[in-house]
This record gives sequence, structure tokens and C-alpha cells, in this order.
Amino acid sequence: MMSSAIGHPHPYGSAPGRFRKPGLAIGCVTGLALMLSACITDTISVPPVEPQRVQIPGTGPRLEPGSQLEREHRRLVASFGGEYRSQKIQTQLNAISERLRLVSDRPSEQYRVIVLNSPSVNAFALPNGYVYLTRGLLALSNDTAEIASVIAHEIAHVTARHAMARAELESRSVLVSRVMSEVLDNPGAGQLMRDQSRVAFASFSRQQEIDADEMGVRAIAKAGFEAHGATRFLMALDRSSRMREEIAGGGKDDKTDILATHPQTPERIARALAVAREFGAPGIGEADRGRWLQAVDGMTFGDDPTQGVVKGRQFFHPKLRFAMSAPEGFVLENTAQAVLGVTAGAKEAFRLDSTRVDQGKSLAVLLAENPIESIGVTDIRELQINQLPAATGLAKGPDWTFRVFLIRSGDIVYRMIFAAQGMNAVQDQRFLEAAQSFRRMTDDEVRDIQPQRIRLVTARTGDRAEDLVASHMAGISQALERFYVINGLGPEDILQPGTAYKVIGQ
Repeated sequence: MMSSAIGHPHPYGSAPGRFRKPGLAIGCVTGLALMLSACITDTISVPPVEPQRVQIPGTGPRLEPGSQLEREHRRLVASFGGEYRSQKIQTQLNAISERLRLVSDRPSEQYRVIVLNSPSVNAFALPNGYVYLTRGLLALSNDTAEIASVIAHEIAHVTARHAMARAELESRSVLVSRVMSEVLDNPGAGQLMRDQSRVAFASFSRQQEIDADEMGVRAIAKAGFEAHGATRFLMALDRSSRMREEIAGGGKDDKTDILATHPQTPERIARALAVAREFGAPGIGEADRGRWLQAVDGMTFGDDPTQGVVKGRQFFHPKLRFAMSAPEGFVLENTAQAVLGVTAGAKEAFRLDSTRVDQGKSLAVLLAENPIESIGVTDIRELQINQLPAATGLAKGPDWTFRVFLIRSGDIVYRMIFAAQGMNAVQDQRFLEAAQSFRRMTDDEVRDIQPQRIRLVTARTGDRAEDLVASHMAGISQALERFYVINGLGPEDILQPGTAYKVIGQ
């Protein structure tokens, strides 16, 4: 969670007392540079603090120090929680990308595949040959052909120079830094976590996406992988999109496209299937399920506890040792810059972020210095929240009213912004009660929060999906749906005895 400032589109800069985030992972929904080939799905955030320079070994693709691409890379890695390091996963990805390079239209170019420590499902590339895959995407893949199809799709964007065909590099390399404005400025637009958070991520045209799909299918077939792996992965992506819509309470949505300007997933499946059939029936070519599942066995699944964990309406950050509960009716999402929340219909919104502030600076003064949406905070008063000094105030706009809380713990000040249209006394009381839930975590609570991981379980004769879920995924929300999605299955599928399946455990 939170990697920095919570704030709004204000340039909260680096001056003391401005809200920037101190290495948490609370994030916010924003768009990444238009030069990226964002081909899968989910949110990203603008990182407030740049990470250490990544050293590029060997003779692979280069990032010139100080270049726009290097800055883009560093911002991107920070936005997605840093790199996720697993030698066995990286070995598989490197081997697959090398096979794809040799059959690509530009075999002299080098590629580097980087795994990002994010539960979101996303993949994209920079024009220099850096390919980024989130661990959320890796969890959806079930064999070497499927993951090869994703890498091949991104390589296709690079070799076809799709990014270069759109505009000047400078115009594509600008991070969109509007934070949550799509919800607070346009509250009727829909769900925060999916619809509102995919800001400016549609970097390629529909035709370019379809071209990359077709090029990717042909590439994996030429490299010796099963061409139908691309179809299977797109189907898994479609199921994942539908599950997220249902979990968020939006019901099924036929708009399962990755981004608004990209082809809908069913259309992509149909086109990929047509090309795959040129290379024969399913089963022709490598689709090594066992090797890939062994690679992802033990991989972190969902939130990384070092960045904070969402459990229903509750948020826990064991590293920073605090917890809080959102009001009834809120759905929370932990992102790279802030914890975000929204109610059905986006009538109310929530944001939690933090910054390091000189302990001598008054919280009341800090509130007054940081307006919300250019609206000054008034009616400021100081209070105590669970033995922690705090202050609160209101920012009243023409349509929205913002209740703001600052809570000091050591040299970190946490900020909670609750927003409502035409806020009334009942809503304001709910927001106050939620703010008063902010507390320090106990040692036992910190120890009890462990990362969830992908584990492998071998099905026995007569086992059903429900049996494996009951035995190995107790306590996991929407456990059966998640089992189906991460294994590329549907309710109609029968488990095969002796076959390994992914479950979510510790």
C-alpha cells in the first residue's frame, strides 16, 4: 500500500508538510506513459519517490542514464510495488523470451522480462525491449504456451514499432498525475476500482492490438509453442474480468475488454483462435503445464503484506503497524500511492495516504496548508484518536464536501479524506467513526498477517473443485471463483486425477 502522498492533483511537492508517501504502498489510480503497451488490465499509480537505479546486466536492452525511458522504467517499477524476484520464474521467462526473440521479425534486438510485485493483471512494454509482467498475470497463466503468448504479444508491439507510430516520444512519455479526479470530479461515472482507475492506459489502437495478437500467435507457433495457448490465456483473462466485476458488486458486464479502446476480449479470442487454427488443432506444440506450475509454486498471491493488506472493509499495514476500518458499504483497494474506497454508485469516496512531517508542525496548520480540490479546509479542530494526536476539518465544494483527518504517529502523518455529495450529519458521523478506528496494531496482529501464496495440489479420483477449495482455501473470499480463474477452468470442467492444480494458501 501507499507509496506516498495522498492528496489530490495538487503538486504536493517535496516541501516539508506536503503529503507525499513514505515508502508505503497506498496508491491511486492514474495512467502511465502513453508509450507503454498496456495490454492486460488494472490500475497503476504515480510513484512519489524514485527507487534506486536498476542495474542492467549483460548485453540486453539498455536504458541510457537520465533518458526518458530510464525515468519511465524507474517510475513504472515503483508504481507497481517494485520488482518481484524469483529465480525459478525468471529462468522460465528468460528462456521463453529468448526462443521468441530468435523467431521475431527483429532477432538482433534483445528483450528483458521484468516481473512486477503487483496483484493486478497487466502486461506492457517499453520501446527499448523491456517487457513487464505483473505477478497477478503470472498467476492466471497455466502453461508455457500461455505465458509465451503474452510475452510474444508485447514483443510484437516493440518489433512493429507501434509506440513510435503514434506520436513524438515526449508526448507519449508523460505520466498522468490526476489522482482520483475521475471519482471526485465525475462521481457518476462508475466503479472506482476498474472503470475509473484505468485512466489513459489505452495506448494502442484497436487494429494495433489485433495485429499484435495475431503476430504473437504466429510467433509462439514458430518458436515451437502451442498456438492455442494464446486463446486459452485470453479466455482466462475474460473470466478474471468477469469475476472482478461480480466481486465488486457490478454483476456481469459484457464489456470485458481490457481497456476502452482495445478490442473486447471475446473479439480477441475469436481472432486468436482463427490464427491458431492455421497451425493445427490444440495440442500441437509445447504447452508445458508442469514446468510452469512448478515455477509459480510459492509465488505471492494478492496483496503483499509489506505494502498493506485489505480484508473486506479493513486495512492492515503490518510494516507500519497500523489498522483502520472503512465505513459500511465501502469497497477498498490498496494501490501504490494510497488506499482508495468507494461506495455503490460512487456517491461516497475515501482516500488514505501519508507523509513524513516535522513533529514540531501543528496538524491544524498542516490541514490549513493543504486544500482539497483547491478548496480550503475550515472548521478545523484538534482531537485524540486512540491516544494519537489528530485534527479534522471540512472542505465544502459546490457539489462535494470533504471531511479530512490528519493523524500523527511518530514522524508520519496519515491523512484520511472522506468525500460525499451534499454531506449530511449522518454521513459525517459515519466518517468520524471510521477515522476513530485508526489504531496501532499489536505484535500478535503483525505476526498473524502472512502473504498468501500459490500452492500446488494434486487431484485424486473423484475430487471436485469444491473439495480442493474446502480443503486448501478456507477463509479465502470468493474461493471457488478464484480457483476456477487461476486454473483456467469453469464450473463445467471435471478435475483430472493425478493433475496438479493451483490453490491459494500460505
